[in-house]
Amino acid sequence: MALDIKNSPVPFFIQPITSRIAAQIHAGYLDPNLELHFKFLEEQLRTTPGGGGYLCGTLLTGADILLSFPLIASKGRSLILTEQKFPLLWNYIAKLEQEPGYKKAVEKIVEMEGSFSATF
Repeated sequence: MALDIKNSPVPFFIQPITSRIAAQIHAGYLDPNLELHFKFLEEQLRTTPGGGGYLCGTLLTGADILLSFPLIASKGRSLILTEQKFPLLWNYIAKLEQEPGYKKAVEKIVEMEGSFSATF
């Protein structure tokens, strides 16, 4: 995640300290908050108006676009966000990745940067 200090370049004798701090931050703060928010989004998708596949209904909205980056980035990095635990959210992310606008943005990034990685 954003606080990936476990793998930061620090002197070898400090690494156990930074690893321990990172583990405590994840266990005490990040993981419980990610779990809470992923549960909320899973429930929102379950109860979306019209049974649509997006957060606010059957059409893609600004809310979906705003959430697309952190969710797509989390899909590959978070141990909390798994297909077994959050199947609706997992499918929602896959749906967002198939949106023409998302694909076009990825193509533009590859064109400009030479590669694309949806991680933060």
